[in-house]
Amino acid sequence: GLYHRSPMRDSIRRRLLLTLLSITAAIWTIAVITGYYDARHEIGELFDAQLAQSARTLLSVAGHELEELEGRTLDTAHIHFHADSPLLADGHEYEHKLAYQLWKQPENTLLLRSFSAPDSPLSELPSGFSTRPINSELWRVLSLRDEASGFQVQVGQALAIREELTDDIARRIGIPIAIALPLLALLIFIGIGRSMRPLQRLAEAVVHRAPNNLEPIDSTNVPSEIRPLVNALNSLFERLGNAFEHDRRFTADAAHELRTPLAAMKTQAQVAKRSKDPAERDSAIGKMLEGVDRATRLVEQLLTLARVDPDTGLARGKPVDLLQLTENAIADHEQRSRTKGITLQLKADKTHNHSVTGHQDSLSILLRNLLDNAIRYTPEGGNVRISLAEENGSTTMCIADSGPGVPEKERERIFDRFIRLAGQETGGSGLGLSIVQRIAELHQA
Repeated sequence: GLYHRSPMRDSIRRRLLLTLLSITAAIWTIAVITGYYDARHEIGELFDAQLAQSARTLLSVAGHELEELEGRTLDTAHIHFHADSPLLADGHEYEHKLAYQLWKQPENTLLLRSFSAPDSPLSELPSGFSTRPINSELWRVLSLRDEASGFQVQVGQALAIREELTDDIARRIGIPIAIALPLLALLIFIGIGRSMRPLQRLAEAVVHRAPNNLEPIDSTNVPSEIRPLVNALNSLFERLGNAFEHDRRFTADAAHELRTPLAAMKTQAQVAKRSKDPAERDSAIGKMLEGVDRATRLVEQLLTLARVDPDTGLARGKPVDLLQLTENAIADHEQRSRTKGITLQLKADKTHNHSVTGHQDSLSILLRNLLDNAIRYTPEGGNVRISLAEENGSTTMCIADSGPGVPEKERERIFDRFIRLAGQETGGSGLGLSIVQRIAELHQA
């Protein structure tokens, strides 16, 4: 069955948008998570420092105050703050999450505590930080002891304060990012659209071109990323233009070459129809048959040239025994060479492998045209020599005849189509060597 790809599925704009947004979202997520844990650590350090400062301040104040209470018993100096204390009236909402205690050691006597502190010690440690549950909440507690006076201060803070602060920081960072991401997606979408306008203009220029417009696309203001595509299209247009011009010229030349034998046959047919002399009639019919032969050969050559001429190269090549192919071609031309008394000679070392990679039918046409050309232009009693040789891993084929040869100044022109040298008495279509040259080019020979 046929599978149709969705335009959006193959959209470069969509791919770029998803890629950029995914990368941006991933980076922002990593940054937020890293920032959250860094902030949590720094906040913890800050609050621990505040606990330490508060503990040292309370220990210093307690020592000073108790010096003034000298002479009074510890019981009369014992102060308690309870939850219903009027001090709470104008207090802060976080006050119940802060607590402190002042103990006298080694008597383990509670001298002072905040309203939010229990009667039992906040921490079992004589000194240092600890984290423990108090009233179903986790608290961070610092114990600080003065060995000289025997006072021990314990200050605590509910970890919920720190969690709320870090969560608030995360929200303040995350919410703007969450708002900015759709806005960024819109800006990226617009930016990609503007960046892809040259590609859209190029597509529109190609779509709206007339079929016969093969002029190159202007690449002056084309971005460097799509310039190779434009250059490739211009190269394609150039090849197509050459191919179309080639076909037009070939069609015109073929029509001209076919018109001559057809006109001659028509003339001979009219002569044969009007003639009352049997000899004259037979002569006209004979000339008409010769014209048919010439026209047949010309049509065959044209069809052969049309088959090997397209600029698409040959199909995938296969090993071809060039020696066997040459022997077959010689056998096909043996009768004709005998009629003219021409000797065909083959010189080849049969112990060597004369295999080449190519297209057997095309190479057969090449050999047939070369031998036909050599026999056609070699005078009676002459000879044609075919040799095969191996040199530096390549096979060389040479066909030489004892004919008049080609003047040096005419050697380039003989490969043009329908070109026949002046003064040649032998008939021909002027296509044989053009076909040979094309097959040789396709085989990179």
